[in-house]
Formats: sequence, C-alpha cells, structure tokens
Amino acid sequence: MSGPVERSAAARAASPPGQAHDPRSVVATIGFAASLLFVASLPWSIAAMSIGMALAAVATVAVMLARPSAWRWPQPLLLPALGWLAALVIAALCAEDRAASLPRITKGALPAIAWITSYHARRRREGERLVTVLLISAGVAALVGIGLWVAKGGYPERAHGAVGHYMTFGGQLLLWMSVASGIFLRAAGRWRIGVASALAAGAIALVATFTRSAWIGMFVSWATMLALTRPRALLGLVVAAALLVAIAPRAYRERMLSSFDPAYSTNVERTHMWQAGLEMFRDHPLTGVGLEDLHPIYERYKPPSAREPAGHLHSVFIQIAATMGVIGLAAFVWLYLSIFRTVIAKAPLRGAGCEV
Repeated sequence: MSGPVERSAAARAASPPGQAHDPRSVVATIGFAASLLFVASLPWSIAAMSIGMALAAVATVAVMLARPSAWRWPQPLLLPALGWLAALVIAALCAEDRAASLPRITKGALPAIAWITSYHARRRREGERLVTVLLISAGVAALVGIGLWVAKGGYPERAHGAVGHYMTFGGQLLLWMSVASGIFLRAAGRWRIGVASALAAGAIALVATFTRSAWIGMFVSWATMLALTRPRALLGLVVAAALLVAIAPRAYRERMLSSFDPAYSTNVERTHMWQAGLEMFRDHPLTGVGLEDLHPIYERYKPPSAREPAGHLHSVFIQIAATMGVIGLAAFVWLYLSIFRTVIAKAPLRGAGCEV
C-alpha cells in the first residue's frame, strides 16, 4: 500500500504541466488575501480602510488581468457608477475652489467596493470567509472602543473607537451591525451564536457613542428587516424601544427624546445648516459650489442666528445638492436606486430558516 507521500507525488505527476504552479492561482490567492485585509480594515480607522481598499483594488485588477474571463462588473451598477464619477468631475471642474475640489474626485472610486467584494465573494465559501473576518474584526473594534471609553471614565465621555470621532464610530457600528443583524435573522447554528456575540459588543459601543443619528438609524434598520422578514415582530421592537427609553438613565433618555425636539440647540443648528445648503443650491443649481470643505462657504451663507461652524451640512441630500447641484443629486439617486435594485433582486425576503 502506498503512503501519502507516494500518492501526492503520483497526483502531481498526473496533473497537467504547470497546473501545480499556475501563476494565475497565485495571483488569485493574493487577491483574495487583499480582499480579506480590506474587509478587516472596515471597522477601524479611515487610513486603514483607504490602504486596505487600495491594496484590494490593485490585487483585484491583477486577478482580472490574469483571468479576464472571470471578471464581470455587478450589473446594474456599471452605468450608475460611471455617472457618479462623471458628476464628481463636473462638480470639481465647476467649483468655486477648483484646486480644493479636484482631489475629492477620488470618491468616485467607492462604487468599486461592489466590484471587489462581488468578485471575491462569488463563491459561497469565500463569501463566508469575508463575512467572518468582517464580524470578527468589527467585534474586536467595538471592544476596543468600549475599552477606550471606560479608560477615559465612561459617560459623559463619548466612545470614539479607533476612528477617533464618536459620530464616525457610530456610523461604522450602524453599518456593520445592520449586516450582522440581517445574518442573525436568517442564520442558524454556529453563525447565530457568533453574530450574536459581535452584536452584543456593538450594541454597548453604540450606546456609548451617545450618537442620536446612529441610534435612530439602527432602529430603522431593524424595523425594515423585521418588516420584510418577520412583520409580526415589529410590535415587539416598538415595545422594546419604548421600555428602553423608559428605563434608560436620565442623560440617555433626554438624549433620545431630544432627537424630536425642534427647539433643542443642536437641532436648531442643523436647520441653519440645511437652510444655508438650500441657499447654496439656489445660487449654484446645476453643479453646486464644489467638493471642497464648506467651512468658508458656510460662513457666507449661514443665517445670522447660527452659532456653530460647519464643514458639512449633516444631510446627505442637502450636502450633495449644495456641493454638486442637480447633476450630482441625480447621479447619487441613480446610483443608490441601482444598489437597492441589485440587492433586492438577489435577496430572498421571506422565510427565516435560511442557512447562511
């Protein structure tokens, strides 16, 4: 009986010449490793995300060149992505400060994330690995954020996480927790246990950010997923939210309720920013004021009663309308509608017994 060494040698001898050391396989392995690095970087600092995306993009292009038949841009995103890039170029070229706006055209590369991830997750096994790495990295990032928050004394400090700002940290938590929540609703077995652990850490970190927009976004995310998959559970979510508001410490309860108080100081400043943004749009309706930081422009447009400086306008649609005009707003809506269309076309929305 031949041993494993003999069988391995025989298998190599029987393989077609060059298959064991196919350079395309090496490139594909490096490309997938880069995509894992990119996914792992998402819950951390913006610098780490930028480096991870750049490496993944370069490696994926190398894979594409090595195996051109395997590459396909996820439809129907190609034309909307090009439209978004074109709108950014137009806004930068027509900006009040062209030199400050031109470097921000790089935002046009963001839709390429769909290309990178869809290529490397096209097979179930690789997709599961990417999701696993994302959730492990996100759970660790949440724990680090909690640790840093506790080290600073907890409340009234706000959890900043590795990214360095509580609102950005809250936004990161909102994004990956929405993904994790969807998996939890549809998963079974070991996936549900692992995802629940990450969600528990994320929920604590999210509370510690003291960020209202992320709290509301998380509630809307859960409500949307339940409406699509388990509509009868919506009432339970509403009751749980009401109980949470009722039993929360006073500072947190006031923070939650302040979201709906038009006289609250922060809310008043937000309305000033939106008013200024609409004025910018009226003066530059086609291409906007440009992609540069809005601090100097806001000083010209803000109402006399505004007290808070602003480099952005705290509203995605008003921000795009003010900085990119009708062209940018139309491109943005087109891009996001195409993303929703792509996701909905692939997502089974009924039934809770799917195995991830």
